[in-house]
Amino acid sequence: MRSAMKATVSTFGATALILILVLASVFVLFRQDLRRARDRIASIQTGVYSSSYGDIEYRIDGQGPVMLVVHGIVGGIDQGMSMVDTWGHLRGPYTHLYISRFGYGKSSRPVDATARMQSAAYKELLDHLGIDRVFVVGNSAGGPSSMWFAIDYPDRTSGLILLSSAVPGPEPAYMPKLVAKNDFIYWAAVKTMPGTLLKLLVAESVAKTYTAEQRDFIVENAFMAGLPISSRSEGIIFDNEVSLPSVNNVPFDRIKAPTVIFQAVDDPREFHGGRELARRIPNNTFVGLTGGHFLFGHDEEICAAIARLIKQSSMK
Repeated sequence: MRSAMKATVSTFGATALILILVLASVFVLFRQDLRRARDRIASIQTGVYSSSYGDIEYRIDGQGPVMLVVHGIVGGIDQGMSMVDTWGHLRGPYTHLYISRFGYGKSSRPVDATARMQSAAYKELLDHLGIDRVFVVGNSAGGPSSMWFAIDYPDRTSGLILLSSAVPGPEPAYMPKLVAKNDFIYWAAVKTMPGTLLKLLVAESVAKTYTAEQRDFIVENAFMAGLPISSRSEGIIFDNEVSLPSVNNVPFDRIKAPTVIFQAVDDPREFHGGRELARRIPNNTFVGLTGGHFLFGHDEEICAAIARLIKQSSMK
């Protein structure tokens, strides 16, 4: 009897030790990834402008026509930069003005923040920097504030580029607050449930078409790149609760700037919403592409269409 109890205790102790070692190893991996993420963010040189809406973080790179890059959810200046350097959608001889939207990075989130208020903050930043006109790029959740900028400041808008923008219709919440506020929980979700996270951004039918290499690319450059998520949590909550739902109230017919709309044709919700934008925005070109929300494999087509828009606008 005693020997059996000793064996049970011994087995329990061994199991507990293994569990402790596994958890310790997991935590070490998490700390390594988090440190790399923080080092990556810290290496990006940015400025901060104190506007009447709070601090706005920004960065300027390149030469040429000015492109105001308005990032999507789980973003920040680093995500905007990845649209040029990693995803390749905004490559070209342009001056890229990157910003962190409300609640992201070093940018404040006003208590009563709205997408329209965010666009007013863009205008203040342009005034501060002495920039007269810009081509506004609204990516994903950055779409609503970009549209409002084009509506409220037509004399400052050379063109509007909507890149997989938020579209009219029901917009499901992207991420629970618990995940958005906790670096470890977010990291664990990315590591253990990347497929579940992927389906929050693309239709399941599209997700099935991605190769293993493409899925790994997304995990690294869309999800892992979100670390540290705690520095973006206020922005994610703002997008989920305010910015994304507000796209249904944007008066699209008041957008007068030449506009190009890039939307996924193989994602039913995004495609129908994109066609609704095309129906209601007066002066637009609709470019339907495959690849889901990420528009995989079409960076050259996207760059060419943007170059045409900029060339046509400069000729007027």
